[in-house]
Order: sequence, then structure tokens, then C-alpha cells
Amino acid sequence: MSRILAAIVGCAALLSSSPALAQPTGKPMKPGPQTAAPEPAPPTQPALVPDASLRWAIRGCPVELRCAHRDLADAMLEFEREAFPQSSSDSPWVDSDAGAKAIAAARGGGAAPGQVVTKASQIRKDLAWMDKLRMPDIPVRWDHRIVTFLEFYKNDPRGRRIMTAWLRRQDRYKRMITAHLERAKLPRDLLYVAMIESSYDPTEYSRVGASGLWQLMPSGAKIFGLHRSRWLDERNDPEKSTEAAMLYFADLYERFGNWDLAIAAYNAGYGAVLKGMAKYNSNDFWQLLEWENALPWESSVYVPKALAAAIVGNNRKAFGFDSVKGDTELTWDNVTVPQTISLAVIARAAGTKRSVIEELNPQLRAGRTPPGIKNYVVRIPRGKRALFSTRIAQLRGEWKNHTTYVLRHGQRFEDVATEFGISRASLRALNGFKTEAEAKGGSMLVVPRRTKAERASNLKKETKDVYASGVPKGKAGDKLIVAVPDPAFAVKGKKRVFYRVVAGNNLWTIAKAFSVTVADLSAWNRLNAKAKLHPRMVLQVWVPPTFSPNGKKIALLDASRLTVVKAGSVDHIERAEKRTGRKRVIHVVKKGDTLERIGRRFGLSARDMARINKIPFNAVLSVGQKIVAYKVVDASKSKRAAKQAHAARTGKINQKKGKRKRKRRRRRR
Repeated sequence: MSRILAAIVGCAALLSSSPALAQPTGKPMKPGPQTAAPEPAPPTQPALVPDASLRWAIRGCPVELRCAHRDLADAMLEFEREAFPQSSSDSPWVDSDAGAKAIAAARGGGAAPGQVVTKASQIRKDLAWMDKLRMPDIPVRWDHRIVTFLEFYKNDPRGRRIMTAWLRRQDRYKRMITAHLERAKLPRDLLYVAMIESSYDPTEYSRVGASGLWQLMPSGAKIFGLHRSRWLDERNDPEKSTEAAMLYFADLYERFGNWDLAIAAYNAGYGAVLKGMAKYNSNDFWQLLEWENALPWESSVYVPKALAAAIVGNNRKAFGFDSVKGDTELTWDNVTVPQTISLAVIARAAGTKRSVIEELNPQLRAGRTPPGIKNYVVRIPRGKRALFSTRIAQLRGEWKNHTTYVLRHGQRFEDVATEFGISRASLRALNGFKTEAEAKGGSMLVVPRRTKAERASNLKKETKDVYASGVPKGKAGDKLIVAVPDPAFAVKGKKRVFYRVVAGNNLWTIAKAFSVTVADLSAWNRLNAKAKLHPRMVLQVWVPPTFSPNGKKIALLDASRLTVVKAGSVDHIERAEKRTGRKRVIHVVKKGDTLERIGRRFGLSARDMARINKIPFNAVLSVGQKIVAYKVVDASKSKRAAKQAHAARTGKINQKKGKRKRKRRRRRR
């Protein structure tokens, strides 16, 4: 079928420029005879680069080939359609003679068993008025589900509100979408799939993670060449997502050869449809709906809903929607920006509001064009190209002084701010972060442009020593105490490195950065793989001897500045308590001693003593029993030590929790 082949070729060569782009204006001519140099064509979006191997799985064969060999039957069908075009339909997808015998065999209201229903009146005689409706260019096999949706849209106030809103928003992107469908040689009325998917809202996100006009999932977006990052989600790009959807529809039709099955597969996944076909040995979508668990329930609703929407869209007057006034069509010019630029600056250059630029570029997620991409194509209001070209140069000072920086895994956000001489709040605003935890290792940051000398100078001014900011804290120059399950443990053929957890890290991202498994990382550090990590934790990782942290953009700790101890050992506790100005001591219980009495000598409560010794706070002690306590030796080293020393001197232990409980008891009485 040459039309099918043309659809595949057409999809692969989709144009990326908007059908509504303004033509470039000519340059002013100098006096005298001369030939005007043509103005360069407006920039277009880079072409999609789909993954051919993954498209193969969807299509069932290589992208460059047809998936089935229909031989003589196909050749004959192709000839018949060329020689005898269907007078009742302009669509190459609809065979208007299909089911003619079944129509003739129809008796009364309702269809005969096995009959292909091609008229609404075959389902109910009172629906004869629907027989005169203009049909979409997607084949419609009448079914009670389609009728139910049509009556819902026509008669139910809820349905009328929904359809009115859909039809109103349709005009924003209708011309762009139908132009892509025509180029791809696909049915124009696939337009209504976008209607029921997203209500023509390119920023729509579903609860399962689908997004954009066509509600593409992340996996599908990747197959068809759409890029996603914290800066960019091309599923929300109206043009690019439409190009990807065209490729997807062409592949699904090549796989199934039937639009009912192809649309169902777009909704449920081609695997679910293939499974149902194989299970029940049927390729009839409507028959599959009659069998239990042949197709997902959603598909039994999705396909009729899309077909009903297309029928209403082609017959607005018959359904009472002819007076609906559509939204203004979005039109634009494409321009390029040399580096990452905020949308606010782009708006000023184009003489418009930032909200307008955001509406035209819904794929931009962080308020600026993606860093690291030169000559990125941005949409501005139609007719503003000349103004933009002039003003963006005049505003050079507002965007030229910024550059990009790749955040290393384990690098603190505050250290980046210090290095580039900017406050943490300003750095967050510059990158569109709500919290610093959004700054993931390996991500691209926008930073002020600074020379290497300036950055080095800024770092020298840094007063915080990362090695002194452990738990407990030390002073500048101290070694960081790192507790591990077993300091003597080693992995044969590998070397140990130490990584400090920063905000936003989790085991999966750290394991991925080091190219190790989560299971290994958890075992090496005796962690619960399902629990979250906390900033300032230090993990040990075994890597190959040739491992290069610079190549992987990872910030490692300097092993010479670490003191590695066994977690929970006496050595570990003594070193940690020394940092706080306290000393671990052993008290031998004497007659009359209680936890409260012993604790009071050291400025500790009975509950403090119970926690330290892992016994109940009201435990009865035995003479000669050894009890651990922490004695203050330098109250100036920490607030905790100072508070404890004061309690030891005055004999007043903070028992706020006990006081609160007693107050609550009194109130209850």
C-alpha cells in the first residue's frame, strides 16, 4: 500500500517549523540597479533523532521496511483505490463499501450476530438521524459505546461543558497539528486523540507521568527523540511532541493495520493489545471488547470516546456546538539565542510579557533556555523577529555575563555559590530552584561568569571547612570522623573512596554515578536500601583502581583528612565525644546509686543515662555494675557541653518533658 509507505516516509521527514511562521521580510535596497541578497530563512527546530531499534519493537520490523508482505492482495487493493476512488469519502483510510451486505441484512432495531454495523440506525431505529452525519476519516464501526458518548456530548450538561471546552481550545493548535498529519499522510481526525488526551493543553501532566498535547510517557518520548531534563521537557513542546506522535501512530498502524487497534495500543501500549489478540485469536478490536480481560477496560472507553469526539467535531451543528467560538490560534516566529537566557530577558527583547514567552515555549521548565545548548530555537510572537534581533544585542549585558557549570556528585550547593561569588538564594533563583535539593549531581547550573583566578580567590575566602562540618562538628583543620561497619574490610581488586552525601542524593543516584549496584552500596555501608539518606553522611565505595572522579564529575573526600573508625566502637565514641568537649567514663555502681543520682553528678538526666546504656530509665542497678557516662572536660567546645556543665554545677537537670506530662495529667483531672 503506497499510502502506508508514504506515511512512514512522511513521518521520518516531518518539517519542524511552524505552519504559521511569518515569511522573512526583505532588507532595504540601496539606490541603483542591484540584486537583493535573500534574507536567511528563519531558524527551525532541530530534527528529532528517534531510536530506530526501539521503534522496531513497536512496528514489528526495521523502520526502513514494511512489516508485512501482503503481496498480490495489497497490490490489487492499491490499484482498486487508485482506479476507483470512493465517492463518499476523501479518506484513504475508509472503505465505504465495507459491511454493505451486513447493512442490507439488518432487521429492525439492532444488529444481527457477527454483523459489521456501519449505521447508527442498525443499533437503534431512533438513531436514524445519525446515519446522515459526516464521518471522520478514521473508519467508524458503530457500537453502543460510541452512541453513548455521542448522547453524552449532545444531551448531558456535563458532556456539553466538556465538549465546549475542548472545541474552544482546539483552535489554538488545530492548524499546526493537521498540517503535520497531512505531511505524514495520516488521518486528519487523529487530531481528536489529542483532544481527549490533554484537552489541547501542552503542559498537562497525568498521575502516571504522561505529559504534553499527546500525553507521551517518558519511555515513549525517549524512543522518538524527545529530550527531558530539569531544564527541558520536549513532551510539552507542541511541535516536537506532535512530530513524535506522528511517528508513533505510523508505527502502530504499520504493526496492526487497523486504526481501532492502533489507537487502543496508543492508549494501553502495543504489548497489551498484542497479548489480547494472541490470547483470543482475534484481530477484531470490537470483538475483543466483548471478551473478559482481552483488552484493558480503559481501551474499551478510549477508542469509542476518541471516535465520538471526531464525529462531533465533524458535525458541530448537528450536536449544537456550531456557536462555540474557538480560542485565538497561537502563531509565532522562531529565533535562536546564543546561550542560556532567561525568559524575562527574551520577553523584553521581543517587546512582550514573560507569560507570553512561557505560553509559546511550554517545554522550558526553569524559566530560561537550557544551559549548554548553543543557538537554541525559541518561539516569540509572530512579527517580532526584527525587534528581537535588535534588542537582544542591546540587552547583551543581562545575559552575556552568565555561563554554565556542571555540578559534581557530592558537591555542596553552598560551595558552588561561594566559588562564583553569589549568594545561595541568588543561585537558586538563577537556576529556578525552589530548594537546594533540586541541584543533582551531574546537572548543569547557570552561574555568573568568573575567571579561574576569581573563583580560586573566592574559595580562599571560604571560612567553612567541609571536614570540620561533620557530626559532631570540629574546627578548621580537623579530620572528619568517618564511621564504617568494618575498617579492615576490602574488596579484592578495587580501591576504597569516600563520598559525602549532599541534599537531594539517594542510593540510586549515588550508585549510578559510581557505576555500582544499590545492593553493593547498601552492603558496604550497612544501609537500609529503602530508607532515605541524610546530608553529611559519608559512604565508602569500592571502585576500579583506574577510577577517575573528574571524568565522572564526582567530588570525593580527601582520604588524608579522614579518621576512619568502626561504627559504635569505643574508639569512635571517644573521638566523637572529644569533639563536643566530653569524655566517656565508666562509673561502678555503689549501694544506693540510681540512674538519676549518677546522672546528676555529670549533668545528665536519668533518661540520658538510660539511652547511653541502653537500659530502661527506671532500671534497678546492681552494686558493682558498670555504667557509662559522659563527663564534661571542656565546656567551651559545644553548647551541649556548656549546658551539661551548668547542670552538673547547679544540680538542675532539664526535665521539660516530664513537666509537660505532669501538666497534662493535672489538666485531665
